[in-house]
Amino acid sequence: MKTKKHLCTNCSFEADDDSDYCPRCGTLFIENIKCETHSKDEAEGVCVICWEPFCSDCSHSVNNIFLCNEHNDYEVYEGMAKVFGTSDEIQIHYVKSCLEGNSFHPFIHSKKSTPMQLGGNDQSLINLSGSWREKIINEIKLLVPCNEVLEAEKLISKINI
Repeated sequence: MKTKKHLCTNCSFEADDDSDYCPRCGTLFIENIKCETHSKDEAEGVCVICWEPFCSDCSHSVNNIFLCNEHNDYEVYEGMAKVFGTSDEIQIHYVKSCLEGNSFHPFIHSKKSTPMQLGGNDQSLINLSGSWREKIINEIKLLVPCNEVLEAEKLISKINI
């Protein structure tokens, strides 16, 4: 039997028809949900990292993704969030394998940059650590589905890297 789907009006994601909110962007599908922090206030959405409902004072939307104030610094891409970043390929693959071994679903995202793309004009501006103007050049990002972020971070904090 095929499950009925609910089309999110914010991001066009097809969520299960019995879902109270969109798992990709945090848009609420039902009314009368109260804020986790302010129990008298209506929730505006559900944070895609902690899955708690929050009002407009406790949250905001970043690129049409609903995040609470505590999690608003996460980089979120198509339902996945960054949990680790480095310029070291061996290190990123090690952390990825540790996550996979614990039933997480990590994805490696890499985009090559040059100082020119970052506003520089000289390759010599990059220091030996792979950074330029305190930014990691060619950072390799490890992403996991948003619903795995908090548990994945706990595991990463225990890994000896």
